[in-house]
Amino acid sequence: MTTTDYLLAALIMGGVTFALRAFPFVARHWIAHHPRIQVLGQRLPVAMMLLLTLYAMGVQQWHSLAQGKAQIAAVLLVAALQLWRRQAMLSILSGTFLYLALMNGWLGS
Repeated sequence: MTTTDYLLAALIMGGVTFALRAFPFVARHWIAHHPRIQVLGQRLPVAMMLLLTLYAMGVQQWHSLAQGKAQIAAVLLVAALQLWRRQAMLSILSGTFLYLALMNGWLGS
């Protein structure tokens, strides 16, 4: 391929990327009140948190529950805070801090 071909390919890829990222903002007034979009807006954040948690817990190779106590405690804290306060940022930050504190011995053994 020549330099012109690479430049043309880069421009096309850049244009497609920009269009895909701009589409939700341009089409907001058409899709904002669609029932499926509203359902996604309500359920997708919690579903993504659950999937990421399940993946993070599944990649561990524990031979006993004691090896995963920091992860399990953090997940339980995140779940409890999310059910109680329904604030994802608070839940995630609290769970992350608890996990780091337990892993680094900041809360004692």
